[in-house]
Amino acid sequence: MLVMVILKGPVAISFNGNKEPAAYAEMVSMGGITKQVKRDLIATLGKILEAKLSIPRARFFLKVYDTTAAGNSSKL
Repeated sequence: MLVMVILKGPVAISFNGNKEPAAYAEMVSMGGITKQVKRDLIATLGKILEAKLSIPRARFFLKVYDTTAAGNSSKL
């Protein structure tokens, strides 16, 4: 498994007009992201953001994209 993390901050984020601390993340996978894996990722990342950066779990959005689910037939 290969993981790449890019952390940018401070970046102004507004959820529903509220500018309290928040986070947005995107994860791109080439297979293996089931509903349970998504739930586990959201829970784990939410705990880390809350403990280390004081960002409440309700202020965290994770976008998960599985390239294999899109029918991508590229053989690069």
